[in-house]
Amino acid sequence: MAETVAQLARFGLSETEARTYVAVLERGSATIAELSTATDISTGYVYDLVERLDDRGLVVVDDHRTPTQVRAVDPESAIESMTEELSELATDLAERHTEAEPDYPAVELVRTRETLYDRLERLVGNASQEVFLSVPAPAIDRLTPALERAVRRGVFVAVLLGTAGVDGPVDVERIARGTHVVRTWEATVASLAAADGRVSITSDSSLLHGQHRQGEYGLAIEQSPKNATAILSQWSNFWAAGEQIYRADSPSLPLETVSFRHGLFAIATHDDPHSLAVTAHLLPDQDRETLTGRVVETKQGLVDPVTAEFTGQNGLVLDVDGTHHSVGGSGAYTEAFAADHLSVRERE
Repeated sequence: MAETVAQLARFGLSETEARTYVAVLERGSATIAELSTATDISTGYVYDLVERLDDRGLVVVDDHRTPTQVRAVDPESAIESMTEELSELATDLAERHTEAEPDYPAVELVRTRETLYDRLERLVGNASQEVFLSVPAPAIDRLTPALERAVRRGVFVAVLLGTAGVDGPVDVERIARGTHVVRTWEATVASLAAADGRVSITSDSSLLHGQHRQGEYGLAIEQSPKNATAILSQWSNFWAAGEQIYRADSPSLPLETVSFRHGLFAIATHDDPHSLAVTAHLLPDQDRETLTGRVVETKQGLVDPVTAEFTGQNGLVLDVDGTHHSVGGSGAYTEAFAADHLSVRERE
């Protein structure tokens, strides 16, 4: 009975209402006096409780009889009625709800290996556009299922694996389904992750692999584009030092409004990038919303062959009606335009 009372309490009944309702259910029909004895609640209070239960549609009170009889409504019908009311309430609340972004970052100090794995899996699981990850190579096995699900959702994934102290080659086949491009670096890399330009994680390498040294910890930071950009910049420096060991096939076209780097990956890996037309969806406060043209060249360091002129550069040049325009991603400072998304298709 206690468990049933607790479950009913979670659906809004008070503890005494739940106890009284269960007592009615067990008897099918009962008098106020019988319910008072069964629940050890005063007779006067039981009258109030059964009236509330009647209002909720859980019981029927027949006060035309002497003594007053309380009969339980069929539980399935009662629950169905409550479900309909909850559904109507949910619809009303959803119409009134305004999504508000926190104006401050949420920062969590991570001290244990299991917690760090959990936060990395959550970061990957919540990603909707792109994930950039660097971890010690042995740690990738635990993260691969979450990465595979992300790729199936259409998320772009790039992974750098630190192979210092690792015996044998990386099992590329094992991780291929969960990545678009993989590099290895024979060094002890910090564990870094950035997703969707808003969420990031950084930690000492030993927190995921090897002996965890006292005092080493990680930070999980949400709702902070500045921190995510800083972590991605650090990741890019490590990435540039790595060696590509896997690249997925170029995605099927067209691609509609994917993240800038995802679109750039599609262009750079296409058999003939010059045959592609691209629409860059520009960030606010520029003199236009979109820029559409033919691909002239890419300047990127995501995949081999690298065409970037400096570490971290990821951009492209579009021919728009005979004029060349350079476009970079969010935070671009050498390109004329900055875009957060690209649409890529074959030219007609």
